[in-house]
Amino acid sequence: MQKRTYPGTLVLVVGSSGVGKDSLLAGARNQLTGHASFSFPKRLVTRKPVSDLEDHDTVTFDEYLGLVSKGSAALSWQAHGLGYIIPKTIENDLEVGKVVACNVSRTIIADAANKYPVHVVNIVAELELRAKRLANRGRENEDSIRRRLAREPIALPTDIPTTEISNNGEMRVGIKALVDLLVSLQTQNQE
Repeated sequence: MQKRTYPGTLVLVVGSSGVGKDSLLAGARNQLTGHASFSFPKRLVTRKPVSDLEDHDTVTFDEYLGLVSKGSAALSWQAHGLGYIIPKTIENDLEVGKVVACNVSRTIIADAANKYPVHVVNIVAELELRAKRLANRGRENEDSIRRRLAREPIALPTDIPTTEISNNGEMRVGIKALVDLLVSLQTQNQE
């Protein structure tokens, strides 16, 4: 099957647990509200949100399986006992030239790049800061956090455009870096 051409760009925000992906995406979404050239689709996840920063809709695991089997997912994956979906509606946004930014697993980057024009944003942060953020989320016990932090990250593909953003300092710095990148990608789409 030949890859379809879209005038927009799908920005895949990735990074190890605790780097602040959802926080940076929420900040960028807030700053770009009202700009029709950007889209921040909600993921569907088989877990209820546990904080205001987790911007997703909840589905049951059976609903997840049904949506995937019906082809209603642009991207889907399973991790940590949960199912995740990026809805197929992103294709409408890509078709009209929008920059579409979403939090995904590194495991689906290659699949996404086979379907869509992709730019990867790899968020990084120091281990101690990640541990603190994970503890503050309150979703996992200390042993779970330790195991999560000990996992080796999946290597990023080398043939896909990638930007690394450090989220070690003030959140506003990381948000600005992400917003600047999204605006730059939109400018390239319009050229």
